[in-house]
Amino acid sequence: MRSLFQFFVALILGFASLTPAFADGGGGGGGDFCRISVGDFTLMFSAYQPQLTGDRKYCTQMPGLGRTNLVFDYESKEGTTSIGATRELDQKIKEMRLALKVVRESDGTVIAEVPPKKMRGGILETVVDFEQPGNYEVEVKLVDPNGKEYENHLELLVGVDSGSQMRLYMIVGIVLLALVYILYLSHAGFRAAVDGVLGKFKNL
Repeated sequence: MRSLFQFFVALILGFASLTPAFADGGGGGGGDFCRISVGDFTLMFSAYQPQLTGDRKYCTQMPGLGRTNLVFDYESKEGTTSIGATRELDQKIKEMRLALKVVRESDGTVIAEVPPKKMRGGILETVVDFEQPGNYEVEVKLVDPNGKEYENHLELLVGVDSGSQMRLYMIVGIVLLALVYILYLSHAGFRAAVDGVLGKFKNL
């Protein structure tokens, strides 16, 4: 009985240790933000759903629908070691404008668009109302003073369960099975009742 109980505990801990995408917000570049390169520049991206999860940050996967804050924050391009080169990029970004477009991939509908505007303080934030679950594409565009454009895209998955709820249901199910089995072994009356029910099924 003890070894079986230890097996159930190990199984529960195994499921609990799994890390689905929503646990860290999905995407690359860390659990609370991700990076996107646009031309010679690197932007940090993070999303918030304050009405659902407070100040928790997400990257490319968001658990719910509704108003979502999308935040882009400039940082020097990774791998740049020269102080002079870094300062040059920092100066250039102040002269550039950032434009955003959020497109629902299922039908190509543009659900939000931010015209080219300067990133005051190196940050641009906008609010998008996601009404339908699914895949979305964020078109990120930097425009320099001469009108030259640099573009990249960011894929978002919104309002689609990536497995966290299923994992929770499985853990609860395993716990219930473990409790029932322990009760079966430790309580003669319960064991007799279960054996009686199983016996009836065998005779069918």
